[in-house]
Amino acid sequence: MKFAYGSSKTGNVTEALKNITAPAALFFSVAREDMLERTAAEIEKAFPGVASIGGVGQAYTDKQFFDAGITVIAMKEDIKVAADVLEQASVMPVKYIRRLENAVKAVGGERGKTACFDICSAGADVRAVTTLSDYLCRAGYDLAGGTSNSSSVACNGKIYKDACAFFIFRNLKGKIRSYKENIYVHPQGNEKQFMVTDAQPKEYRIRTLENRSAEQVYTSELGISRDKIITQTFKNPFGHVCGSDTYIISIKDVEADGSITTFRPANKMDFLTILSIGDYRNVVQETIARIQSDLGKASAVLSVNCLFRYIMFNDDHYWDSYLAEMSRSFSHAGMVGVGEHYNTQFVNQTMCCLAFE
Repeated sequence: MKFAYGSSKTGNVTEALKNITAPAALFFSVAREDMLERTAAEIEKAFPGVASIGGVGQAYTDKQFFDAGITVIAMKEDIKVAADVLEQASVMPVKYIRRLENAVKAVGGERGKTACFDICSAGADVRAVTTLSDYLCRAGYDLAGGTSNSSSVACNGKIYKDACAFFIFRNLKGKIRSYKENIYVHPQGNEKQFMVTDAQPKEYRIRTLENRSAEQVYTSELGISRDKIITQTFKNPFGHVCGSDTYIISIKDVEADGSITTFRPANKMDFLTILSIGDYRNVVQETIARIQSDLGKASAVLSVNCLFRYIMFNDDHYWDSYLAEMSRSFSHAGMVGVGEHYNTQFVNQTMCCLAFE
């Protein structure tokens, strides 16, 4: 699989598409939600019938980063692609499961060579990921994707509110695998876990851990004051312990009653830990090595990087080096999202991707 791309800082779709020919699929991002409808319609007009999905967020292709206007990432050669959408994604996306099944049939789904990449509207993650993964994982197909910074997403030239747009890819030349990159670790010698004893998952609110306010537990464990909590999540997010793996939960705010709101819900009786930032430069190298080991020479990687990761990498003057490291090993493109999806899980502060052999 190969990428081609175009961009326009002014939002001119014709300019962004001028160097794109014969795409199999088009993934696009726009800087503002009010640009989404026009961009989707013009892309469909330029390439009628070509699978396309899009959302709101910054984008990157190899060493270049785009944070204004529109960016279009074209995928071509040795892939078969279908695109569709699950509507009512935060309420009952399973009503539209037939669309997912038909997309898999359209590409001739084959275990190990077929995968899904999705982009959903903000707030729709939990049910969208559950619905997608319930079907995909049973069939042996991987999932990676993320969240648009918007209430709507685009699919095949149309705009859908409260929805999850997706690609189904079949690699005609080899395997497709999903990966997630976690740059956080358990503090050395301290893998303490805290049971969620009171929570409001619909409001993304953790009230108590071990029957103490979430604020009290977090501040006492880290030795920080209440006013440091919101920014501390860059170094010390919560981790949801799930079997042998840990999934990241970013902190959004601290409330007057001592509860903490997050960007991913936690449920009563979940076990959480407080993570620490690891050697993320080394973790990136390990991810690249793992992809190369699994797939030989990967042709392309399509990813979603969390907004918080981008902010932290950029503040540490590492973002440009990160893009260079990834593109040195394979063609790399994707977007900055406000949530990430990996197989059965909705996560934060993570990079999730599909890698094509």
